[in-house]
Amino acid sequence: MFKMARVVENGKATEADEITGEVIKALSDETRRNILEEIGSGQAYPSEVAKELGLSKQKAYYHFNKLEDADIIEESRSEEKSGGTATYYRLKSKAYYILLSEIGEGLPVQDISETTAEFLSPLINNGDLNGEIVVGSPDQHGPDQVRARDGHLAGEIGLEIGRYGNSNDRKVALDTELFRNKAFEENLILVGGVLTNTVTKKFNENFPAHFSGEEFPYREISTPNSTYSEAAIGVVARTEHPEDSEKALFLVAGIRNQGTEAAVRAFKNLEDITEDYSGGDYYKIVRGLDMDGDGEVDSYEVVE
Repeated sequence: MFKMARVVENGKATEADEITGEVIKALSDETRRNILEEIGSGQAYPSEVAKELGLSKQKAYYHFNKLEDADIIEESRSEEKSGGTATYYRLKSKAYYILLSEIGEGLPVQDISETTAEFLSPLINNGDLNGEIVVGSPDQHGPDQVRARDGHLAGEIGLEIGRYGNSNDRKVALDTELFRNKAFEENLILVGGVLTNTVTKKFNENFPAHFSGEEFPYREISTPNSTYSEAAIGVVARTEHPEDSEKALFLVAGIRNQGTEAAVRAFKNLEDITEDYSGGDYYKIVRGLDMDGDGEVDSYEVVE
């Protein structure tokens, strides 16, 4: 087990919960993430969400039950409607952050290859994590007024980072937090593209592979060699921090959700994707693959 602390209205963590495999599994399903987006910061009932997402009522109820079992949503009220009673659900918490020290507590920090160590430096230094994982806010925000739904992926990145370094401090932040506090000076891992993560948008053009679409919804990634617009294309990139040459920025994002999933899967295989790293700016373009035919990304291939 490891712990996450709930982030409440005032942005302060007030309690810590053990996170089970059920939670991770529930958040790894794209349909369930779509349901959470529909619920948003308000409330909704399964039949209503089924209609909005084009699901059967039976399938909607199945996913609502999984989210409730994982303690992610809870019943908020019931209302009589024609044909029966509608039970409304709401999110139990708007956001989570990971206490990375809990991930590797009691475990030795894993040995790291020379190239991966150089790639992660100075984010990881002598077994310590010196930076933050930044995800988009689940509330409407930024110039395009969108809600991010990539927050759960910070957990997967945290698990990978936790293999190489630990910290006793909170190490995951919302993009809105960084803008509110003007706290951009750290080593940062930016999760999600320019549409949902405003910090990614701030530093986007500094990366050697970056989002290049000029207008909403920015569905394009450009490299020195090519331009990609497939939904399942993602990028893992590193660059020097433009505000402090002794720090670094990392980008883990995709053109759409499938691409971000692919990028996260690639990041979870750092030893493989950084084996040819030799310093400076770096990137890998990956394509998400559905190997088991269930309509969801479960693997990836490097395309550049």
